[in-house]
Amino acid sequence: MKSLTAYQEVKQKITEDLVRGRFPMGQALPAEKDFAKELDVSIGTLRKAVDELVAEGIVIRRQGKGTYVAEHDLKRLLYYFFHIVRHDAEKKVYPKVELASFVSAVANKEEAFKLAIKEGSPIWRITNRLYLDGDCVMIDQITLDKKRFKKLTRDDFISREGSIYQLYQMQYGQTVVRTNERLRAGLANKQFAEWLSLPPGSPVLVIRRIALGIQDEPLEWRVSTLNTTNHEYFSELVA
Repeated sequence: MKSLTAYQEVKQKITEDLVRGRFPMGQALPAEKDFAKELDVSIGTLRKAVDELVAEGIVIRRQGKGTYVAEHDLKRLLYYFFHIVRHDAEKKVYPKVELASFVSAVANKEEAFKLAIKEGSPIWRITNRLYLDGDCVMIDQITLDKKRFKKLTRDDFISREGSIYQLYQMQYGQTVVRTNERLRAGLANKQFAEWLSLPPGSPVLVIRRIALGIQDEPLEWRVSTLNTTNHEYFSELVA
């Protein structure tokens, strides 16, 4: 096995501290000089490790203030994780979310594979309807490992403050830092067609997403079905 470089070891130590909750969301990391001394490394080595954590979206730098653990505020949700806009839209709009179902179940083969758990493990299955400009434009089917979100209830989910990712972070210490997505064409079933105001069997866009945590562990499996009549999937890549 290839040994870690000095900065990779530092990055690993900081990541472990974040997972243990030493630095809660929104809290600043120690000043560079103090942190480098604590970790017994040079400031250059520390800075390189932190640079990678910034690039991964785990921490953020605030000019003149320091480096902070990233929070899932509205801006972060819209610009990093929500990619649905009107065809003619110039900016993203925060969607209204309505819970359609919240049930306890056991993982099927695909859900178990995506969440890295055993088939038959206890899970939550959640279905949301997302509205933009008053129209239901997307259906989210969310699967969560019940062991990871043991105390989650329907009422907690409905009455949460902020986004779903904020709920994961604030109440369970589970921070989504990136997602893997695959897109495919699909056909709306009878129920989804009704919700999306489409004829059954209409073409839709299906987005299959795994949300990953600080240590690349799968936190959420989500299948989203989008009505593309007036809306589209948007992605912006910065070189």
